[in-house]
Amino acid sequence: MSASTPASRPAKAPPPAAANGRPAAETHDWAHIAGTPEFQRLHRARRRFTLTGMAIETGALIVVMGLYGWAPDAMGEPAIGSITWALLSGAALVLLTFVMAWAYARKARGWEEMAAAALEHADRPAEPTRRFAR
Repeated sequence: MSASTPASRPAKAPPPAAANGRPAAETHDWAHIAGTPEFQRLHRARRRFTLTGMAIETGALIVVMGLYGWAPDAMGEPAIGSITWALLSGAALVLLTFVMAWAYARKARGWEEMAAAALEHADRPAEPTRRFAR
């Protein structure tokens, strides 16, 4: 008998309990949660940050790439010693990416609290639907 046969598989352990004492496999009524004001505030905050961050990163990238394409002579000029404007602007893009990642990590802490509040206020048990009912 090989090790891949079903007879040699160990029995599944019960699902671990979550931090709030509920089983981790418990589902939520996502339609109800999506309608709560707490979830709506979370969704608006995440969307606002994402769209603003995307606009900043994309705008900076378009400006720098445009300068590379339409002003190559100016980008090849030295800015600080032997460091050219092209190298300086490329390093600024990399730095901007790290700043945006740091800002996202900082904002995500607040979003976690908002998500916990949304789940806490939506304490209605999930109602099985025909699609997921067993």
